[in-house]
Amino acid sequence: MKLYHHISPNPIMVKEFRSRMRGWRAFAMLTIYLIFLALFSYGIYRLVLLSPPYSGMPLSPFIGQALYAAIVNLSLFFVAFLTPALTATAISSEHERLTLEMLQATPLASHSILFGKLISTAGYIFLLLFAAVPVLSLVFIFGGVDVLDLFLSALVIWATAVTFGMIGLFFSAWRKRTIQAIVLTYLVILIFIIGTYFVYIFSGVITQDFPSRAVLVINPFSALASVLARTGSQGGVSGLFGILAGWGAWAVNGDPTQIESIRPLWHYTLAFDLVLSTGLYLLATQFVKPIRRWQFGRQTVIVVIVIIILYGVLGAGIFYQDAYDFVYPVSPQPTPTPVMFIN
Repeated sequence: MKLYHHISPNPIMVKEFRSRMRGWRAFAMLTIYLIFLALFSYGIYRLVLLSPPYSGMPLSPFIGQALYAAIVNLSLFFVAFLTPALTATAISSEHERLTLEMLQATPLASHSILFGKLISTAGYIFLLLFAAVPVLSLVFIFGGVDVLDLFLSALVIWATAVTFGMIGLFFSAWRKRTIQAIVLTYLVILIFIIGTYFVYIFSGVITQDFPSRAVLVINPFSALASVLARTGSQGGVSGLFGILAGWGAWAVNGDPTQIESIRPLWHYTLAFDLVLSTGLYLLATQFVKPIRRWQFGRQTVIVVIVIIILYGVLGAGIFYQDAYDFVYPVSPQPTPTPVMFIN
């Protein structure tokens, strides 16, 4: 019985999974998402074929790279704006229905309640991403993208889902009002996505120089762009995705061999997501506790100290990343070469 107690699934997670998949909305959303993704992929395919560089000369690797970039960016956009909507109502809805006190009266710890809510949402997002694999597998028919690129893109999207989900869960536990939690969650996410690009461009205009990549660390689309630039899609590090990933200065002023030795932005973004999610999880746990909210025990103090150290190391790595890139450079990654260019 003790062994079964330790390996039994989280009851909150099981309850959320059952309630979400019991109705028709989850399957309707899944169907609409897959239909839209398929039509979007076909539109990108036709657009690439009709573009001037490829008219009369369809090059399958370039088609594969275009499809890959379009599908993963659309998936990230979908995840970035759907996940917070699911988690921002997780705790606040329980509070408004007066069922949160019932959960707090059970033997479940506050971290178990939060963990069950987060995993149930992340599991549904994973289901949506996994269902898109047949559409994404069309990329390998055309070529130009390897399995590692696909894995790195999925890693960035998955980390974004967990981080943005944790942001929504934190505001849901803090404000305890659904409208307030949703507004604050999407405000923070818009700052992460749009605000960082605004600051990046505005600082470059003010200083008349290329701004630091540190501004883009919290932006998941810049992290994904650093993965896409590795494939050579849209010009590689010197093209559109290279600029979105903060490689603009190196693309203009640096030599090509040095550009590919600069550490990709997703290295820093994943570390930031890990530290931010952990910190918000600890804070949200305190807000869910019914009594003795801010009385820290020895274990909590140790965890807080570790989080502070992680934030310090992460901050130093972000703000001194230019020096860090040259002291510990990464190995240049070869980009796929179209078959027609191989002798």
